[in-house]
Amino acid sequence: MARLRRVIARADGVRVVVLTYGTGGEYRPLLAALLASGLEPSSIALVHNPSAPGEAAPDDVDGCEVIAASHNLGYAAGMNLGIARQLVRPCDFLLLLTHDARLRAGSMERFLAAARANPRFGALGPVLLLTGTETPFSYGGIDLGGAGLDHRKVAPAATGLVSRCDWIDGGTMLLRADVLRRVGGFDAQFWGYAEDVDLCLRIRRAGFGVGVVLAARADQDPGGTKRPGPWAYLMTRNGLVYAYRSAGPRGLALMASRTVLSVLYELLRVLVLATPLRKGSPREPWAVAIGRSRGLVDYCLRRWGPPPPGLPGGGDLKNVERPEVVL
Repeated sequence: MARLRRVIARADGVRVVVLTYGTGGEYRPLLAALLASGLEPSSIALVHNPSAPGEAAPDDVDGCEVIAASHNLGYAAGMNLGIARQLVRPCDFLLLLTHDARLRAGSMERFLAAARANPRFGALGPVLLLTGTETPFSYGGIDLGGAGLDHRKVAPAATGLVSRCDWIDGGTMLLRADVLRRVGGFDAQFWGYAEDVDLCLRIRRAGFGVGVVLAARADQDPGGTKRPGPWAYLMTRNGLVYAYRSAGPRGLALMASRTVLSVLYELLRVLVLATPLRKGSPREPWAVAIGRSRGLVDYCLRRWGPPPPGLPGGGDLKNVERPEVVL
């Protein structure tokens, strides 16, 4: 009981946004864990991105607020709905989670303790492990200076609670509310992917740190394998935007060159996999090659928002609305 009181006290001033998609109910274990950690239902807002027109928003959310989107808004605009709702209320921190994220036991307490002990950090994330394993895939993200983005996969040599990095994954982000009010939310033109990196860039440029709480753990799987075509498209188009914002014309040129080489490499994989020389299907590299090529073209044409219809390897991407071209 004493420990529960300590956890509840540490959860004061924290508001949560959970972004969910479809009717699969993946959010239920996450909500149960959040409530068990001492958070009040009134502090949690669940944003529902429908996977089909007319899809009803969840109603079994244990008293948490539900915000229903009109269609699949993607990550950026969907999270912004929840952020706008939560920031009008008093709070010190916003915890942003996607429905597939799972904070491990004790991680919420460690997360908040690190945030309160390190006020110069505007954004914190946990160490991310592949779901159901002990295999880390991210100790925070690194910016390769226009040559792309990557996750640190090896534990950094750090002795403190927090290890600095360039960006943290949007599936599990703890943001200082006053910093978020200062720099603004996610750039909705990104729709999905790299908007978390862009937000972390603005936080760093505002003079605040971005880091990983080394004692906090969360289970999550990277989403690219679920939808390789749209993933390649968004990471290319949005990556070009970020490269320019981060490193200027040189960064943009490096990212564009890297994209062209990557497309050629994926097409070579398609040719090899289409022969008896190698086992496997050419579908995935074909989807990545088409997605990256279209992403490069649409960046030049200033087409934003969700991926275009008809990309191969679309996976679970449904119920999106394509905006007009912006010139």
